[in-house]
Amino acid sequence: MALRSWLLNPEDYHFLFQAQNLADFFKYLETTVYGAALKGWDWQAPDAEAEFNRRLYGELARSFRKVGRGLKKREGLFIRRLVGRLEAENLKLVLRALHQGLPSDPAVRLLIPLTGLSPLNFAELVNQGTIKALVDYLAPTTWGPPLTRGLPRYLRELSLFPLEMSLDIWVFDYLRQGLAHLSKADRDLAGHLLDTLAEITNLIWVARFRELFGLPGEEVYQYLPAAGIFREPSRRQYLAFSENLTQVTERLPRRPYGEVLAGATKIAAAEERLGRYWVRNLERILGRAPFQIGLPIAYLFLKELEIRNLITLMTGILLRAPANLLKSHLQGWAAEGTHV
Repeated sequence: MALRSWLLNPEDYHFLFQAQNLADFFKYLETTVYGAALKGWDWQAPDAEAEFNRRLYGELARSFRKVGRGLKKREGLFIRRLVGRLEAENLKLVLRALHQGLPSDPAVRLLIPLTGLSPLNFAELVNQGTIKALVDYLAPTTWGPPLTRGLPRYLRELSLFPLEMSLDIWVFDYLRQGLAHLSKADRDLAGHLLDTLAEITNLIWVARFRELFGLPGEEVYQYLPAAGIFREPSRRQYLAFSENLTQVTERLPRRPYGEVLAGATKIAAAEERLGRYWVRNLERILGRAPFQIGLPIAYLFLKELEIRNLITLMTGILLRAPANLLKSHLQGWAAEGTHV
């Protein structure tokens, strides 16, 4: 119940949607759990949007620290692994800064603040000068293998895509390795959540890679995490070589994904349905008895989704996007104004 109280509720979203401008939006947001994080922030400053993102993700980092303090050592070690998803996002920002030759100070201001959660000094990484130097510097760390694997293609093609995908795929392996820290019951529950996340990610990625980026099936196959129902190579293969979303749906098991995606022919509709399915899974875990690892994991995932929703809302207000369009881009948000 305490974890639930740290999340925004449907009433909060209702009032945020009523905001006519940024002033109204932030005035209400300051009355929520984000009030302390936004204190002293000037939303009219030139870099206001970047600072907003940084402060919100700082709140997520605070949640990680708070949750970690309430766990035993082995459960805490697994939660520390979840921070790897945020480390990967910071490493992508570092890669982009080095690739584009950006000054270090503006790049550092975009980083997620992970003080006390990550051993990496991201400000130092931004100053490595080149991507090759960064990869060499990180070679002895957890992130050495995926970066080393993606470096040759980057040097050939001067595209960050292989490097970033190598990081994303590695995160799934890194999290699964962390299951060894847990008891069998917790390992089963956490493993189910990780498999569900990988399955949803595969379905979203294959649609984007084929329909938006036009990647060939051979390349799509290389970018699909081997987890959940897609652990077997044959299943990843049929997914990668499906011609369109309809064919993907036809080849999926009826439950759950055949039912979730039935009738969806557009990527946006598929992503919205998969997002709702993911949130339903997380909220069911929050409703279970305490003293199991699923509770803090589900809370942290929901907190991250909530932060993304707030960033989407702010961007939508800046662009004067219609409310209905905004709702369709919020993860786990139903048109009738409640979570599903």
